[in-house]
Amino acid sequence: MSGIFRNGRGLGSADHGGQLMPPSAGLQSMTVADNYALSQRKKARNAEVVDTVLRLDSAVDQSVQKELADWLRDRYSEMGVGELLGLFSKCYLGAPYVDHQIVLTGDIIQHFKPEDVVPVAFAANRRLVQSAAYLYIEVYADGQSIPIRADGTPAI
Repeated sequence: MSGIFRNGRGLGSADHGGQLMPPSAGLQSMTVADNYALSQRKKARNAEVVDTVLRLDSAVDQSVQKELADWLRDRYSEMGVGELLGLFSKCYLGAPYVDHQIVLTGDIIQHFKPEDVVPVAFAANRRLVQSAAYLYIEVYADGQSIPIRADGTPAI
């Protein structure tokens, strides 16, 4: 279960100058997923979800983007996978963009150039999204990131 926590040692175990910090110290947005959510994350995403992620990447009309993001947010909620911060994937818009972040709660799609700073929760996945093995990465509030293959299977 060490992949669930950002520091790899669990909440409340971060060492700051020899002092054990409380679980909330420095981890304001960190949540802990329950066993049900963790088990749901291991299940394949259906073809409709995968197709919608692909369509969202290519949609330029903001009303279409919002409609697709709303639909995805509802599907992820129904899956019971826990608090999803967003999706991170390779960007197919072309140069100068290389990857993008999709935040379903605010319907935000942000594209990044190689020199851009990516939000911390997504940054660790930057090299991973360039792999042809994965279509996108799910990034959760508890610190877990799950690569999703083109057939919808999670790489966990």
